[in-house]
Amino acid sequence: MSYLKGQHQHPRNRSAAVRYSAILFAAFLVVFGLIVWFTEGNNFRAKQNDLASRTRTFSGSLQLTLEGDVSYLELLALDRASGKLTAHLFQERAGQYVQAHPQLINITWVDADFRITDVAPLAPNRQIVGLQLNLPEPKRVSALARERRKPVYTRPFEAIQGRPSFEVWVPVFRGDTFLGLFGGVYSCDKLLQQLVAHTQPRLYHLSLTDSSGSLLATIPPTGPLDRQCSKEMAVTGPESGVMLRVTRYQGRSDWRLHLLKAISLLLILGMSYTLWNLKMEIDERKRAEEEIKKQAALLEEEITERQAAQESLQEQATLLEEEVSERWQAEEALRESEERLRLLLDSTGEAIYGIDIEGNCTFCNRACLRMLGYQSDADLLGKNIHDIMHHSYPDGRPMPQEECGAHNTMLQGKGSHVADEVFWRADGSSFPVEYWSYPQVKDGKVVGAVVAFINTTERRHLEEQFRQSQKMESIGRLAGGVAHDFNNMLSVISGAAELSKRKLEDGEPIGQYLELIINAARRSSDITRQLLAFSRKEVVSPKQVQLNALIEDSLKILARLISEDVKLSFRPAPELWSVMIAPSQVDQILMNLAVNARDAMPDGGNLTIETANVQIPSHYAYLHPDARPGDYVQLSVSDTGHGMDKTVAAHIFEPFFTTKGQGKGTGLGLSTVYGIVTQNGGFINVYSEPGEGAVFRIYLPRLQQSDAPPQGNLPAEQRISGTVLLVEDEEMLLWLTTRLLEEMGLKVIQAQDPLEALEISRQRGAEIDLVLTDVVMPEMNGRELAERIRESRPDAKVLFMSGHTSDNVIQRGVIEAGMHYIQKPLEMEKLNRKIAEMLAERQKG
Repeated sequence: MSYLKGQHQHPRNRSAAVRYSAILFAAFLVVFGLIVWFTEGNNFRAKQNDLASRTRTFSGSLQLTLEGDVSYLELLALDRASGKLTAHLFQERAGQYVQAHPQLINITWVDADFRITDVAPLAPNRQIVGLQLNLPEPKRVSALARERRKPVYTRPFEAIQGRPSFEVWVPVFRGDTFLGLFGGVYSCDKLLQQLVAHTQPRLYHLSLTDSSGSLLATIPPTGPLDRQCSKEMAVTGPESGVMLRVTRYQGRSDWRLHLLKAISLLLILGMSYTLWNLKMEIDERKRAEEEIKKQAALLEEEITERQAAQESLQEQATLLEEEVSERWQAEEALRESEERLRLLLDSTGEAIYGIDIEGNCTFCNRACLRMLGYQSDADLLGKNIHDIMHHSYPDGRPMPQEECGAHNTMLQGKGSHVADEVFWRADGSSFPVEYWSYPQVKDGKVVGAVVAFINTTERRHLEEQFRQSQKMESIGRLAGGVAHDFNNMLSVISGAAELSKRKLEDGEPIGQYLELIINAARRSSDITRQLLAFSRKEVVSPKQVQLNALIEDSLKILARLISEDVKLSFRPAPELWSVMIAPSQVDQILMNLAVNARDAMPDGGNLTIETANVQIPSHYAYLHPDARPGDYVQLSVSDTGHGMDKTVAAHIFEPFFTTKGQGKGTGLGLSTVYGIVTQNGGFINVYSEPGEGAVFRIYLPRLQQSDAPPQGNLPAEQRISGTVLLVEDEEMLLWLTTRLLEEMGLKVIQAQDPLEALEISRQRGAEIDLVLTDVVMPEMNGRELAERIRESRPDAKVLFMSGHTSDNVIQRGVIEAGMHYIQKPLEMEKLNRKIAEMLAERQKG
């Protein structure tokens, strides 16, 4: 009976065993679910982290590519701004760059009127040359790049080639003058293909989209995509909105995970079945077996979790190793890019250096070290570059850093151009430079500046030679006219003098003949002044002038410069305002423009000169950067020649630019006009069309003062008194000047050479109030004579006079601060006024 009792359990015990087994079975199912959920969750997070890391890597690679292209376009912009990038050189350099960087469709040059004037490579893109930039997005962004003065990307659009693309526009400025833009056109397909070599094609799918999600380019998928594992990241700025989308393929599930699930499920089912039989057979061991099962379940759960964690760690280690490898490759590519950039900087002939916000040097190329006389960049890096090589003005005065153009570039956040300063070498010597400075901006904040400069010593020497040789073209034309005018004046003087001599013998009045001689002499002096102005040897001394009177005086010599079949006419404006300018510079402007017009009308035509009073409004000044609002006197010179197109007109004021044949022009005439006008605070515009002639309009600021009284109303000479030591080696001039001085009321002591003047000064120095001496004399010049006299009489007043050109006078050191000078031939009114001024200074002293 006991045996049967052991074999057949009580129904209540069987019900409890079933209940306990069901509870345990449900508990194991919950544990199984938790294991699967935890494992799947870890796997999904690992995929998401890997996807985010890959997306950042791919996006960074694209951004490095775009930044490298922008850096190259900025180098082209620097060469274009300096005038070094010709059309042929642009085709060669840009074509090679596009061929080496297939993500670029082409590189486009757009001029200041937003017209496409050049494109590289030219052959496949020739159809866009000459087109106006009218597509909405390029037109908008190119205008924005000009306004911001920095590169700007367009939003994606469909290019003329029919492929989705986007562009980057890099503005080009020379100083404040906008020259145009370089545009790089990107192919979205080619740009995306660059990443294929860096991807795992079976794991990731790549595509480019715009900010709205529209597809721009994609790699053909090789399998179903996992839409839950997709990541987007910006390649360009938010204004452009080009996005990179990376999507993971739906790969096969990990067999180890399925095996773990199957083993766990079989283990749970087996354990449940065993527990069911055990509870049915051995009810009395229920508590012990349940405890054992709980311990076994916990142990199995811990083992399973540890295995899952170990697998996750192994996968993370693999991903980390791949990421380290990719980062190393990116750093290597960055180092290579920096090395190429350094090679480019060291290969340029221009000296380039950079400074931080404190003015300390951050980089410099080889040309910079060579020009400044340093052996290594260690001599400059980290040091204040202004204190080293830009500390003084050309005249030696110290230059504070606040007045430095490069320093002001950082403060104002815009580029600058300086053409007339000097830099100082390591050995203490200086050389003239022309430099351009541009701010470095990072995250909207100026962090430094980049300065490029060239040594202009040779160029200035050549410019001076060219300026002198330019006038030689017209010497032949002037010689006949000047000889004719001088012969006329000499005939008047000799004839009137002869008549005066005869009338004097007859006792008749000779006043009218003497007046005729005086007028002829003044006319001869005017011819001499024009010749000096023409050869650019007259001292530039701005003064209040009336343009109408100066132009009237120049018409005759202008007529000698142009051909006989060119009709010259002058239309002066009534009541013209006065301007402040040197008369010789007005002559230079008129002669250069007349020669330019003559060459433009080989078959004859009309040359018209006009003057007018104009007021420049603010809106006109806004459209013309060189202009300023205000009152101006306008000088217009127009011709009916062959004219020029916009391309030529954009360069005519550049030095050495000429459309004439070899040996027929220096290219300095119009640049000289431009320099004179700008130096006097004015500006110049040119209007021309092919076959329609040209009009040059020059605007000179109105002088806000009352007009000077005409010479006819000048007061008569005042009677002055005193003793003058007159030193003149020409006997006739000594006699004539003595008569002029005595007519003024002065007592004159004559000396015909410097040694005699020194002897008179030693003997009669106390009674001499003024020394009037010629500059060029034998044995001793006027400057040396003055210094010898001042050794014994430091307070001696000396007035120099000369009929030589001003360059000879300057070479002898006469025209300096504190010295007085008067030009021959002497006019009684000017001489009287000058001597009265000096004698008044002597009395005050």
